[in-house]
Amino acid sequence: MATTMKLYYRIDPASYRERMEQVKQKFGMHEEVDEDNTFLTLDDESRIELVRGNYDPTTDETAHVRVVIHDESLREFFDSVFGEPYKVR
Repeated sequence: MATTMKLYYRIDPASYRERMEQVKQKFGMHEEVDEDNTFLTLDDESRIELVRGNYDPTTDETAHVRVVIHDESLREFFDSVFGEPYKVR
């Protein structure tokens, strides 16, 4: 049985778009942008449920990314892109 893991990252806004694009390209994800939120999703959520980025350049000094995965082996990739998570659930 797959375990759900939620990873929370704080990243430098200067590299926010580039890092989100890297994840989108790697997995062929769909992107939806709603104001200061960016959602990356797949049709098949068995391994990756959601990658959500949140950054408002007018008020935020840090971009926040939440990743919900069902395949723990993917954590290494996300850590390599976004750095060490500040919270794991």
